[in-house]
Amino acid sequence: MANTKEGSAAPARTVYKTSTIEKIAYGMGDVACNVVFAITSSLLVYFYTNVAGVSAALVGTILLASRIFDGVSDLMMAQITDKVNSRLGKYRCWVLWMAIPYAVSAVLLVCVPGGSSTAVQAAYIFITYNLCTTVCYTALNLPYSSLAPTMTNDDQDLAKLNLFRMSMSPIGNLIITALTLPFIRMMGGDRRAWIIVTAIYGIIAIAMLLWTFFGCKERFHPAAAKETEGLPFSQRLKALFANKYFIILTFTMIAVSLYQNVNGTCTTYYAQYMLGNPEGMGLLQTAEKIPWIIGVIILAPFIKKFGKRNMVLAGAILCVASMGLVLIAPTSYPMLLVAAVMRGFGEAPFYGCIFTMLADVIEYGHWKTGLRVHALVFSAFTVGQKLGGGLAAWIIGHLMESSGFTGLEVEIPSAVAMVKNLYIWGSVLAWGLVAVLMIVYHLDKQYNTIITELAERENAKA
Repeated sequence: MANTKEGSAAPARTVYKTSTIEKIAYGMGDVACNVVFAITSSLLVYFYTNVAGVSAALVGTILLASRIFDGVSDLMMAQITDKVNSRLGKYRCWVLWMAIPYAVSAVLLVCVPGGSSTAVQAAYIFITYNLCTTVCYTALNLPYSSLAPTMTNDDQDLAKLNLFRMSMSPIGNLIITALTLPFIRMMGGDRRAWIIVTAIYGIIAIAMLLWTFFGCKERFHPAAAKETEGLPFSQRLKALFANKYFIILTFTMIAVSLYQNVNGTCTTYYAQYMLGNPEGMGLLQTAEKIPWIIGVIILAPFIKKFGKRNMVLAGAILCVASMGLVLIAPTSYPMLLVAAVMRGFGEAPFYGCIFTMLADVIEYGHWKTGLRVHALVFSAFTVGQKLGGGLAAWIIGHLMESSGFTGLEVEIPSAVAMVKNLYIWGSVLAWGLVAVLMIVYHLDKQYNTIITELAERENAKA
């Protein structure tokens, strides 16, 4: 129920909640989404440079250009989902429609033609990367993210639903980052092995997305959201950018995505050139993801006591502190593992709170502007994710190229030093920015008053 001021009565409403089985089905969708996200953020640049033999600078430029298109596609997809109403639901239907295209497009990423010219390889990478991330992933992930607030209108149940999602989400990422390189080596280590392994992941992802589609149900579509859908896109976009918390969370997601891509890409290089074994990346990522999962699972009572913003701020500070251990002993496997565990616990509050915070931002925007722009607010997550990822790929590619990086098994000292600096200072920069943004985020303090006033407005209309 909505919170009310003392002495006022909230309007009666039907409360929709989700079962544990439905929460698991919803979380399974993000496990599937992480198949492509883990490949693109952690392994794809390594594949392009060290397997396909494409220059790091060229890869970075292609990925940055693609991410700009990708960010625009999120806003377009938000417009499309606001207009489409199918018999299978408003958002749930996209999970079904995009399951197979998503899997096929992921396989195409690693089918770069060997022995072709640089221009042909660049064109292939640009086309397939945009097909996968700009089209298929966007058309799947944005509606999927927008689905949760239509499944329940109970604040606590929505928080639990998103905690299920974000405690299950790292499983897909963990499997990809920890097992892919050993699995590929076992399959022969060549391009064919990359294609086979990615195809296996794609088939598993399709099965999980079908689980989500059949296991979830849309129940709650506020009248205010339906009214907003009929307005011109420009008017809804204006309302979106009048929402200061949307802007703060978008930049927060850009910073986190910068970290995800720097950490994912550079961990593989770091393990190869600083520790002497690229497969060591899997253990480092595992040491980070398991505490992330545990942290999200135990997060609820801490959110209740300290608030979402304070937990995310504390987690960002912990992530920055973890990199101090890496600076102390950059080639010590035990120290790197301890730092990874710290980062995992530090990341947990962000991932456990971000989608509930976005739902709060929808309420704030509705309160401030009178317009409820549902899917556009959730585009903050994917727009930020993709712009941050593109920026990271471009920076990594050009800095590594300038350092003399060649993609060979043994690198020159300047390239190794660049890998080390990107791995450490890229993480510090990203989480430091998250901390600064959380300092200016004050929606938690306003939320109860906002919900009360929205309920009073609805009561006055009735």
